[in-house]
Amino acid sequence: MRLITPSDVPILERIRLEDEFFSQPFMMSYSGLNKLLFSPVLFHQHYILKQRDDVVDKPMVEGKLLHCLLLNPEDFDKEFVLMSSDMPSDGPRKVLDKIYELMKQDGKSEFDGTFVTYILDVLKEQNLYQSLKTDEQRIDKMTSDKNIKYLDYKFQAEKKTVVDQDMYDFAKNTVDIIKSNSSLMKLMGFDQDSLTTSVKQYNELDLVCLEFEDYFFGIRGIIDNLVIDHDAKVIRVNDLKKSSKSIGQFEESIEYYNYWMQAALYRLLINHIKETTFGVDYPVEFRFIVVDPYMQVAPIRISEETMEDWTLKLNDQLDIANYHFKERDFSLPYKFLKGEHVL
Repeated sequence: MRLITPSDVPILERIRLEDEFFSQPFMMSYSGLNKLLFSPVLFHQHYILKQRDDVVDKPMVEGKLLHCLLLNPEDFDKEFVLMSSDMPSDGPRKVLDKIYELMKQDGKSEFDGTFVTYILDVLKEQNLYQSLKTDEQRIDKMTSDKNIKYLDYKFQAEKKTVVDQDMYDFAKNTVDIIKSNSSLMKLMGFDQDSLTTSVKQYNELDLVCLEFEDYFFGIRGIIDNLVIDHDAKVIRVNDLKKSSKSIGQFEESIEYYNYWMQAALYRLLINHIKETTFGVDYPVEFRFIVVDPYMQVAPIRISEETMEDWTLKLNDQLDIANYHFKERDFSLPYKFLKGEHVL
C-alpha cells in the first residue's frame, strides 16, 4: 500500500478538476480563507483537487458536540455515536481515523478486525511511535483492544462522529450551565415566549452572498446563533467557542486561530444581506460565547472599534485571496508570489 500524494494526480486530471472548480461559483468561508492564507497549496489540494485530508482532533469534536447539544439537540443521533468505553488518545486516534479512510477507499464496508497492513505507513506519515525500535512494537501499540473497538465503532457509525462518555458528559453539563444563565439565554434568544414576535432566533443558519464586491468568489457563513431583536433594534451574532485554554487566555486564541477573521466575515456578510434577508437595517453586535475546560462560560462582546479594525484587516485578506483566484496561482503565499521576501 502506498499513500496518495498531490503529485500522483495526473496532469490531465488536474486540468479537468481545475476547470471544473473555476466553472462554478465558489463560496469562501472562514475555514476556506484561513486555509488559503496559511497555505495556498493546501487550499488547492483540498478544494480544487479534492484531496481532502482534514483530521478532526478532540477539541474540534468537543466543540461540534457542544454546538449540537445546545443548538440542535434533536440532531444528536444523526451526527454522533456514543462509545461504551474510553476513546484512544489524540495521537493514535488520528492514525486510526486515517486508517479508516484508507480502508473505505479500498472498498471495505465493514470492519473484520484486520488493519495491520495499513498501520506502519500511517504511523510514519503521522510521525507517531517512530522512536520505537521495531515495527512489531509499533504494531502492538496500535492493535490494542481500545483501538480495535474504536475502528469498529467508526464502521458502525459511518458518517457519524464517535464520542466517549466523558466528552458527552462535559458537553451536557456545560449546556446545563448555559441554560441556567438567564442573561446568556436572553442574549441567545432562548428565553422568548413562543407567541412573542419581537425576537427572532436562528441556529446554525447558513448564509451566502453570491456576488460580493469585485471578488472571484462569493461569501458564505454558517452562523451558530443569530438573534433579530426588534425591541432593541439590534442583530446579535453569537459564536460558540470551546477553548482548550482557560477563559482568560481566549484573546490569545483569537489571534492564533484567526477568529477575528471569522467574526469580521460574519458581520460583513450579514451587513450585506440584512435588509434583503431579514427586512431590517439594525446594527450588528458580535459576541464569542466561550467555554473553557473548567466549564467556565462567558460572552465576550467585540467592540465596534475592534470590529472596524478587524474588517479592514479582513478586506486585505480577501484581496489576497482574490489575487490567487484571479491569477489561478496557488503555488506560494501571496507575499512570495509578489516578489522576493526579505526578513
